[in-house]
Amino acid sequence: MKAKKKMFYLTCSAYLLTIILDLLFTYIATPNLLLEGNPLYDSLNFGWTGLIAINVITFIGYVLMSYYAFIKYKPPVSNETDMKRYLAHINYGDPDKYVPMMWKLPKNWGPQTACLCWSVVCVLPFCRMIIVFEWFLMILKIQNEATIIFFTIVSCFPMGRIDIFLAVIGAWILSFVWIKKEFKANLKEIEKRKFQ
Repeated sequence: MKAKKKMFYLTCSAYLLTIILDLLFTYIATPNLLLEGNPLYDSLNFGWTGLIAINVITFIGYVLMSYYAFIKYKPPVSNETDMKRYLAHINYGDPDKYVPMMWKLPKNWGPQTACLCWSVVCVLPFCRMIIVFEWFLMILKIQNEATIIFFTIVSCFPMGRIDIFLAVIGAWILSFVWIKKEFKANLKEIEKRKFQ
């Protein structure tokens, strides 16, 4: 449990740091917010107060997801040693009801929610750092072949939001990591119970 609490504090601190750096660099680069690309700010256009409010709300949501993923979620106990049967058991309550690609809604939402929260919480600080990096390059007016290639790639995404694309792809990939991690932890629990 100590390791999970450490991860909770680490992820929340990392995300808070990226928010602070993003807002600071935004202020340095564009105090009038003319270059701000946040889709919510861009559509609502309510200045610095709104931009800060959006970041506070997203941070609260982030903390809640991190809390659920690292502290509140308690994995269900399963005696299954096959991954497919394990997934069927924790999601549907029956190891014989394996559903490929999880197309059917689960009976037990806890594992799905924890998987989503863990994946999003792990990927968001890295994706937010991309925005910080973009502001950093703009503030220092670094122009070389590498930055030209970087900004050309960024411009291929709607409103230049490569961070959102990478967050979605990253969270999807990390969901498989979470499943494997939870399955291995379950196998360790099975081994522990054998010797009790």
